[in-house]
Amino acid sequence: MPKSSKKYLTLSKKWQKRHKAINEKLWTKHKDALVWIGEKIPAKEKLASGAVGALMLANTLPGTTAEAGTISTELAKPKEVIASNKTPEFSSALKSVLPNEMRPLTPVEEESIGKILSDQFQMSVSASLDGKRLNRSYGYIGAEQHLARYPGDGMGGHLGPDANDNRLFYPSGMAPGLGAWGYFAPSQLLFTQKDADREKWYIAVQTFDAPGYLTNTREMSQFFKYRKMLVVNPKTGQAVVTDIADAGPAQWTGKHLGGSPEVMAYLGLQHGMRKGAVLYYFIDDPNDTIPLGPI
Repeated sequence: MPKSSKKYLTLSKKWQKRHKAINEKLWTKHKDALVWIGEKIPAKEKLASGAVGALMLANTLPGTTAEAGTISTELAKPKEVIASNKTPEFSSALKSVLPNEMRPLTPVEEESIGKILSDQFQMSVSASLDGKRLNRSYGYIGAEQHLARYPGDGMGGHLGPDANDNRLFYPSGMAPGLGAWGYFAPSQLLFTQKDADREKWYIAVQTFDAPGYLTNTREMSQFFKYRKMLVVNPKTGQAVVTDIADAGPAQWTGKHLGGSPEVMAYLGLQHGMRKGAVLYYFIDDPNDTIPLGPI
């Protein structure tokens, strides 16, 4: 069934509404137990626990979408408060160039904003790199789910030592499929911190709509794989260094890119509709010296 068909959209909306109700019911009924999981049980023990596994499965049913689960507004914010980069000069400079409506930026606007971002964050950023670019550099970002990092990976493995982070990020659940380039590591044994960071701070972009992608798919795909991008919330100045690890969302969604639960939180977009306007520019970092994560 074509994803653009009326029947598909109707069924998709019904499923999202149903899953949201299930998710809310789960948290209403088992909130104390899920919070206790995040605070008390080590990740490796969660994987071995049948009772806990049942709760996890209830929140990660196959076929869920990135918009289906909603992070409760009662959940704690990340312990690390990201200071706003929106100084008066930065704010004024962006406002003078950004259009009032959501639309693709013109070449002149892209270049001007690229210079502003490069100066503000002390790194070389641009809308194009090595002659390649995306279909746009300013658009709406939406929430994505956690991705499987290696065969057998589950939500238990995504939980860390900080209970506040677990409360915030656990409800997003796992995506039913893999990222655009499959697993981040071939096995848990070979899984590294770099792999963990790539999943934690990933974004999904519309690679399939990039100029020249269909005529040079192999080269373009390798270029986009884990490519670093600076994502900035122009309203607050909050910024995150991310990497491309998935393709999407579809054009009909009205969104132009997606962000991991952690990316959305540190952009200040983790509540409500979990959607907002952002700038996203390539980072020129050939020696891989710029770490992923909030700036």
